[in-house]
Amino acid sequence: MSLATRYMGLDLANPVIVSSSGLTGSVEGIVRCAEAGAGAIVVKSLYEEQIHAEAEAVLERSHLPTGYPEGRDHLELYSREEAFERYLTLIREAKEAVSIPVIASVHCVSASGWTEYTRRIQAAGADALELNVFVLPMDIEREPRAYEKLYLDLVEGVRQNVSVPLALKIGPYFSGLAHTALALSRRVDALVLFNRFYRLDIDIEELRVVPAEPFSDPQECVIPMRWIAILAGQIECDLAATTGVHDGAGVVKQLLAGATAVQVCSTLYRHQDIGYVRTILDEVTDWMARHGFRRVADFRGLLSQAKNSDPEAFERVQFMRETAARGLMSS
Repeated sequence: MSLATRYMGLDLANPVIVSSSGLTGSVEGIVRCAEAGAGAIVVKSLYEEQIHAEAEAVLERSHLPTGYPEGRDHLELYSREEAFERYLTLIREAKEAVSIPVIASVHCVSASGWTEYTRRIQAAGADALELNVFVLPMDIEREPRAYEKLYLDLVEGVRQNVSVPLALKIGPYFSGLAHTALALSRRVDALVLFNRFYRLDIDIEELRVVPAEPFSDPQECVIPMRWIAILAGQIECDLAATTGVHDGAGVVKQLLAGATAVQVCSTLYRHQDIGYVRTILDEVTDWMARHGFRRVADFRGLLSQAKNSDPEAFERVQFMRETAARGLMSS
């Protein structure tokens, strides 16, 4: 029985990838992921805001005299370079330490400034690059197409400067998600669905906004699952699922929907054990054995919309339609 998978042209021993997180923010963590059996890892994202924040902090501590813009510019450039060099060192050391694919990740909101950075990430030895785009479309004055253009321009800018496989991690907030996914799929090697935005809550006693639960729960997997099932076979790149995958059953669902690979994170934190990856893989192989599948390719996309005997199931969005379809409504 084989879990071997080909994702973005990379050969993986299995389709389970540990996603960008603190778990992959050190060589030690990356080695533990590999030892647990992960098919690949995505290195903890380098954030555009992180680089700017570190540069600003250095400038504040420097106490440069006013009227000395050249010194300020030099110090800002130096601090940004130092932050970026630490990331390149992590990639180099990870590549030396593990044999599984090491996918770099950068969080950015524009192509500006990242062109040279992405070239150097490739030169550091990253097997692929995942662009983590995290833009919440909350400006009521901004046209929807402007947000879509931001993604397209970003990908175009990076694509021209790297030859390694390129993945794009996006959120679900597009006015025409299917159309946008198709356009993006012509420019990248994989789409990762979906980014999980920072969540907030309201403390009604303290009357203040507070952070919500940072980790996903298993119910959240149905959102990427639906869209992967709809897009599988319809767009021109691989699809990877992320958010809400907590066990082997969750992995199987995403593969049946049409995902090429599945990223996990929250479940490893909840179990406080990177080694839980092995449990997930065992659950997948057990399921395959029970259903007579010898390879992942034998069942990938089996329940995608294109292959499903009930393709309209993925289009149902109203409770009334669903209950009527199940015969739960009396005449």
